[in-house]
Amino acid sequence: MMKRKVYLIGPQPEAQAAAVLHRKALEGSDLPIEVETLDIDPAHFHERISSMLSEPEFLGAKILEPYKQPSLAYCQEITPSARGLGAVNTIVRRPSGLVYGENTDVHAFVDYLRSQGIDRVRTALVLGAGGAARVALAGLRNMNCARYMVGFGHPRRPAEIASQFKDIRRQISFFQLEDMKNFFSWINEVDFFTDRNPLPPPSYKKAKRRENGGGDSVKRWDLLVNATPVGDNGTTGESLITVTNFLRCFERVLDLVPSDNPTELVNLARSAGVPATHGDVLNRMQEDNAREMWIREYKRNVNGEADEPRAARKQGSSSSRRKPMLKKRNG
Repeated sequence: MMKRKVYLIGPQPEAQAAAVLHRKALEGSDLPIEVETLDIDPAHFHERISSMLSEPEFLGAKILEPYKQPSLAYCQEITPSARGLGAVNTIVRRPSGLVYGENTDVHAFVDYLRSQGIDRVRTALVLGAGGAARVALAGLRNMNCARYMVGFGHPRRPAEIASQFKDIRRQISFFQLEDMKNFFSWINEVDFFTDRNPLPPPSYKKAKRRENGGGDSVKRWDLLVNATPVGDNGTTGESLITVTNFLRCFERVLDLVPSDNPTELVNLARSAGVPATHGDVLNRMQEDNAREMWIREYKRNVNGEADEPRAARKQGSSSSRRKPMLKKRNG
């Protein structure tokens, strides 16, 4: 059978861990697809990527940060999901030779929530405003979210997000993550669910509690997403949120940190009786999506089939053509 290679591009040991996962999964496929890692010096990114794409055995790649954005320029065909985020995390070579780029992060975000029986998220609080937060915003937009609140660190982030998400920017409110310290200082001094004092900004609308005829309570938001790196394996035991009462304001908590074990935020949420999931679950889902793309294109290549018709591709993944861009960009 025709041997092909896929690469995990990014810093070690994250790329190595992903490679182990893919090798194990591919063992049962009976397909001669080799998995290798590629740690690229940013100064030589263009040369290494161009060399990889020119290999006869190249089938595809999984791309980690910080290479998701620059890799977009090497795709001749990309999905709206990848184009909207300005980043790809999975590429494959089609039978025609075109390099096809996708971003499976958004699909994994949406697929996970739907696997939990959630068809729509109406309100969401997102901690962070970087790449992971934009994946969350794109996924929430796909789920018809009506109101977003985004916590940012760098002052440039609100303008960047407003520019990137023009269609929903009027539905997004921003607050500085630093302001949460004062918020939690206040929240520790009151009974969050019975005190009649209004919440300070960022505020959460109060709703009359219907059961037992009375008392003011706080209307729950559908989802809290941690899209910051706080709580990753390097900072185990840390969480931006330390007050369990605050977590009870949400129907569900999703921590995008790709930790092998539940993060401190997830543990706190669960102790408060709130369903919570850490990022390893989503990470495995998007890795599965990437591997399915490689296997599908391998079979099409072996069988000498034409490129997959656009109408047959997964809903939400229709693509747009781009001219090959293999010239090194300035800056």
